[in-house]
Amino acid sequence: MVIGVDIDGVLYQTEGMFREYSEKYNKLVEGKLIDDGEVNAGKRYNWTKEQINDFMQNSYYEVEKKAPLFDMAKEILGVLKKTHKIVFITARGHISDNEKPLTLKRLADDGILYDDILFSNRSKVQACKDAGVDVMIDDNPNVIDELLENGVNCLYFRDMRNKPCQNSVIELYSWKEIGEFFRIVSHKPVLTLGQVLQCN
Repeated sequence: MVIGVDIDGVLYQTEGMFREYSEKYNKLVEGKLIDDGEVNAGKRYNWTKEQINDFMQNSYYEVEKKAPLFDMAKEILGVLKKTHKIVFITARGHISDNEKPLTLKRLADDGILYDDILFSNRSKVQACKDAGVDVMIDDNPNVIDELLENGVNCLYFRDMRNKPCQNSVIELYSWKEIGEFFRIVSHKPVLTLGQVLQCN
């Protein structure tokens, strides 16, 4: 099986840090909260393009460098890679080419095992299809809805502050639950890929 994995908000806790940083920045610019469930900070607060650029320049790389791994992510990925192909599919790289070496270095320094990484994919449909992904793990409900509508099976790694998906999808909240899903952690009955396919 080919398992696609998002990096920000799934492997690293970047989205939580971005939210923390964006809340501080929004107070600074006295912005207005529009939609707390919106993943994109600019849309969440209805910032101007100038404010978005200012926030990104002052926070983006710092967060990518400092955000910790999610608990058990390294261990579960290591076990999955023994019998499955792991492909990271990420939007990183669409802002700057500097994100690519930074990301590769972090993955190496953290000892993360994987087979391939596809950068600069804000829309992940074609990348998933090109990589032959059987199931994609992502934290962005907008991305998941687009993938599901284009025939790509997904698991929603959900932060409860994010909106639910429009389409029916299995929600998981930790890497322990991902391990349970793939029957790595514990012996309790878990959903199979066949059941994922039925959810679509």
